[in-house]
Amino acid sequence: MTSIPRRRFLASALCTPVLLAGCNDDTTPTATRYATAMKRVVDLYGIPGAIASVRVPGEAEWTQASGFADIASRTPSNPSGHYPIRSVTKSFTVTLVLQLVRDQVLTLEDKLGKFVSGVPNGDLITIADLAGNQSGIQDYSQTPEFIAAFVKDVTRPFTPQELVGYAIPYSPKFAPGASYDYSNTNTVLLGVIVEQLSGMSLAQALAVRIATPLGLSHTSYPDTVPLPDPHPTPYEVDYVTHAIDDQPFINPTSLAGSGAIVSTLEDMQAWAQALGDGRLVGAQLQQQRIDRSRPATNGPHYDRYGLGIGILDGWLGHTGNGIGFTAAAFYDPRTKATIAVLVNATASAGAPADLNFAEEIFLALQAVVATR
Repeated sequence: MTSIPRRRFLASALCTPVLLAGCNDDTTPTATRYATAMKRVVDLYGIPGAIASVRVPGEAEWTQASGFADIASRTPSNPSGHYPIRSVTKSFTVTLVLQLVRDQVLTLEDKLGKFVSGVPNGDLITIADLAGNQSGIQDYSQTPEFIAAFVKDVTRPFTPQELVGYAIPYSPKFAPGASYDYSNTNTVLLGVIVEQLSGMSLAQALAVRIATPLGLSHTSYPDTVPLPDPHPTPYEVDYVTHAIDDQPFINPTSLAGSGAIVSTLEDMQAWAQALGDGRLVGAQLQQQRIDRSRPATNGPHYDRYGLGIGILDGWLGHTGNGIGFTAAAFYDPRTKATIAVLVNATASAGAPADLNFAEEIFLALQAVVATR
């Protein structure tokens, strides 16, 4: 989503992030390499605040907090802080869909029109097309009408039906399955379908079917603006100068099933493992989730994108990026390692379109895992 210019807060030279040790053994050579790798990314982009952790079976967990949750008050980044995880939400929404497939409530080949009317090509678009970003439905968040309404008041609520409505005049972009196109509308629609078939709100379904079984006690699907405490302030970093602007807190209903979830680093670690090993959907559907992947040709940076799951350097997971927050949660099927990163900053206009600060930190950390 677009950034929202606010007030110029502080030049990065005045708030150079300080790396704070987490509750782990940070004296080992590997821990030092993790810290060095993270600091290199933080310094490169002028990231004001970030938290990250690495778990490798048989090794001490590494956790690090960098910089500030709030620059004005000089409040350090808190490893227990609550962060919007933006598009990592998509991996939750699609997991709910796959659970319904597992339970034989629907199939991946069921058509969208069976559940939602009025969407162009709805009689041809399958559940798998939606989950794999190959439906041809326009991304509502890129339409001028939604952007105008959103920028006018970032705290206003939206219904999923309203969000889908913004996309319909611009759809279809192509025939279902003909191409890859990252679209937030896909998972908004899947969230609507989950609600229809589960008999629960999406918030309830996420709590009952994912958060409770995994013990994600600090993960929620809110419909109001305030974040749980503690939480950081969102920022935007100028790609060239590293100057920092504060950003507004937005109404999560503007993202719905594509990006509304709020979580913590601890919960993101648990989610990275569950998403990557497929425990919530079963081995057969997990394999389909991966096998149905195709090259990701636009949107966030992945080598391939499957059914609500990205593949990046052999790791399985998802990233999120938008208006002051970025996130990354990944699992390595080779080492069983997990990495979670949460950042309270996004890049300004003029940066590469797919630049995600949390992903950059993840890539630096996974390189250490690979060579530790």
